[in-house]
Amino acid sequence: MSSTNTRLKSAPPSDAPSDDAALPPSERTGTQEVTGARESTATRLTGPLGMGQPEGTRTLIAPLEAGELPNVALIKGLRLDQILLLTTGLLVVLIVGLLAALSVASTQSQFEETALVSKERIQEQARELGQTVGQTIALTSATNLRDNNYAFLEEVAGSIVKTNPNILRVQIFDPDGVRMADSEGGGAEKEDAAPVRRAERRLVSAFYQGQPISEIQEPIDYGSSSGKGLVVISYSLGGLQKQLEALEQDKRATVRANTLRMLGLGLGFVVLAGVLVAFQSRRITRPLGMLTSKVMQLAAGNLSARAETAQGAGREVVTLGVVFNHMAERIKVLLEDVRAKAQLEREVSLARTVQETLLPGREAVQVGPLRIAGLVVTADACGGDWWFRAALDDRRVVIGIGDVTGHGLSTSLVATSATSGFASAMTLREPSQVNAQMLITALNVTLANVGRGEHQMSSALALIDVSNGYIDYAAGAHPSPLVFNKHSGQIASLPARGPLLGASVSSQFTSRQAQLRPGDVVVWYTDGLTEARDGAGKLYGTQRLAAAVQAHAHLSAEALRDAVLADARAFSAGQPQRDDITVVVAEFSPAA
Repeated sequence: MSSTNTRLKSAPPSDAPSDDAALPPSERTGTQEVTGARESTATRLTGPLGMGQPEGTRTLIAPLEAGELPNVALIKGLRLDQILLLTTGLLVVLIVGLLAALSVASTQSQFEETALVSKERIQEQARELGQTVGQTIALTSATNLRDNNYAFLEEVAGSIVKTNPNILRVQIFDPDGVRMADSEGGGAEKEDAAPVRRAERRLVSAFYQGQPISEIQEPIDYGSSSGKGLVVISYSLGGLQKQLEALEQDKRATVRANTLRMLGLGLGFVVLAGVLVAFQSRRITRPLGMLTSKVMQLAAGNLSARAETAQGAGREVVTLGVVFNHMAERIKVLLEDVRAKAQLEREVSLARTVQETLLPGREAVQVGPLRIAGLVVTADACGGDWWFRAALDDRRVVIGIGDVTGHGLSTSLVATSATSGFASAMTLREPSQVNAQMLITALNVTLANVGRGEHQMSSALALIDVSNGYIDYAAGAHPSPLVFNKHSGQIASLPARGPLLGASVSSQFTSRQAQLRPGDVVVWYTDGLTEARDGAGKLYGTQRLAAAVQAHAHLSAEALRDAVLADARAFSAGQPQRDDITVVVAEFSPAA
């Protein structure tokens, strides 16, 4: 605390009930201690009207310094070139296998079709031969059949078998199914066990002497009243069987040759594909490996790591390298911004520390019958609001409050300068020569010289004689403080006019005087309180402030201060704090 207010001692705790216990820890204790000194009342809170949890100053850490690099050696799995080689090999084997299967199926289909055509052709030849032979026998044997000349018929049947090696047997039957002639002999006899043969032209399959044959039946019309006879020729299918066996052997040989050929081609394709894939995968994975190395260097903090242009690796890999270089450049720029921001935050923290050091403590002070308590709730890390209290002499106490236009670091520096200037102005003259007009004029000159006309400030100050309640006050474009009397319940204000401080060193200010009565409570505030808004955009306003003061006037000065802030917080619940808020309460309660 400055030397000008060392005579003000902290007031003992008030016996009156206080809402302080219900407030968040941030408002109960203020900010953290500064180098072991007293607590400060400049409080920065994130909730509406600064009533939420405090947000401390943080130093941003660069992302590249956030932790150790991961151990990529623990990552398991196949490399990209191995995956390409394996998948390509499997694809080639699958394609070759499908081609081989199609070739085998096609070969088998062709041979089966050839065998079917050969079988049908031989059967057609046998049918034609049987029809010719049957018709010939029918023409030459009709007379002999009528005359029962069986010997001649057997000679004809035997000669046919001898002249045609594919004909194994010739039989001639009468209409009753009696075998009249047989190339194997036997004469005329009835075949009891043989099936009834109908005298019609047809071709059936059968077996003779253990080999397949085709029986060709041809009817003989020799004028018998019983019907027609029948010639049965057993035609050998041995030639067809041999042809089919030869085709089967050719088929197997062809399939085997095609399979071996496809296996050879497939092996060649696999080797060729492996060579091509190994070459191409090397062209692709080598730039990716280099890019991975550059990424690891960047992650390790080497901001100069850049990827070279990958030729022949594909558009995507080239694009990836270009994007990586752009990203590395952006990271470098962003990291420089982060460092600059961290430096700025450190400077803001230092400015906040200086500002907090100059502001009075949160605790109330008691000077005779006058009890004073104030609090600054900033909207940003550093605020533009300030307040001051100091003992001018044994009887008089000086109270000042101000609000620099704007927010941020510059306004906090101006507010800090105003606080220092206010304290210095009290020491320029003897205490008996100090009055409200002189103080506000000196403060205006200080601000005009410091801000050079770029920063203005509203301010109100008062000199209170604690022995009789006489108050000398002045203001420059600042809200008039409220005065509420606990005994009468009347509420009034201390109006004073004047321009904004800091606009010009020649600005003129006047002071006014008033008399405090026992039980009077004076409440100074900045416009951040009355301009707080609810969810509908409605202002808190002076009427609600007056109602809050009237409702909690029975409390001590510090409890009344906290109650007003709590009411404003409840009014703008959920809304961000737009401006700094300062509330100063002075309670004049002389002994009866």
